[in-house]
Amino acid sequence: MTIPVFRLPIGVKCSSNKGKVKVSGSKGVVIFESVSNLHRKGNMVLFLPYLTSYESSLFTQAIFGVVLGYTIELKLKGIGYRVREEEKKLFFSLGYSKAVVVDIPEAVSVKLGKKTFSLISANFGVLQNFASSIRRYRYPDSYKGAGVLYENEIIMCKEGKKT
Repeated sequence: MTIPVFRLPIGVKCSSNKGKVKVSGSKGVVIFESVSNLHRKGNMVLFLPYLTSYESSLFTQAIFGVVLGYTIELKLKGIGYRVREEEKKLFFSLGYSKAVVVDIPEAVSVKLGKKTFSLISANFGVLQNFASSIRRYRYPDSYKGAGVLYENEIIMCKEGKKT
């Protein structure tokens, strides 16, 4: 049986304290929970007891996140759909009578365009949860295709009523 050893890229720091693993790099910091203890020698990292496959994928996602960062681009498709940012909050006009207000998590930064916006973070799990919570306010309509879409998402619209 081979021992799973991780090699850290240059500029990435990793530490473990009381069941929490902290990975930090140029793009940010990612913290996740693990029952394994971290043993480090140079840029080589070994976890004892060995990481489960889920924890191993979290660790590799954390390394990629702090080195490269993750980006999810969303676009608003529909008449009058807009987004604006004020004081770490996003205000969406999605066709409801009042604007939808969403708090931006600390680990996520936002870049706004006119009909598109990008969510950027080192923590992939937080980023996916935030993007899906935004999308939950207005899923793409199956007849018009209007709503909050991922950037390269294709909506197959249903045919309307025949007369």
